[in-house]
Amino acid sequence: MGLRENAAAVRTFAREFGIDFPLWIEPQGRSPAAFGLWGHPSTILIDRAGTVVGRVRGERDWDTDAARRLVESLLETKR
Repeated sequence: MGLRENAAAVRTFAREFGIDFPLWIEPQGRSPAAFGLWGHPSTILIDRAGTVVGRVRGERDWDTDAARRLVESLLETKR
């Protein structure tokens, strides 16, 4: 999610780092209140149905086997 970021810059960043999942570009700066965030970095995990299933505050290594399994399970879950 880009928070008050330039959309082109966010897309360039995603392309350079091989991020191929959807990104939410939110130029108005309303996402912290919408998701109950109070600091960066923060991660919101949303399942296929659009339900928030988790919030993580602080930096995490999302390139681990456990993190990949978590994300894959969220993508496979059908509600």
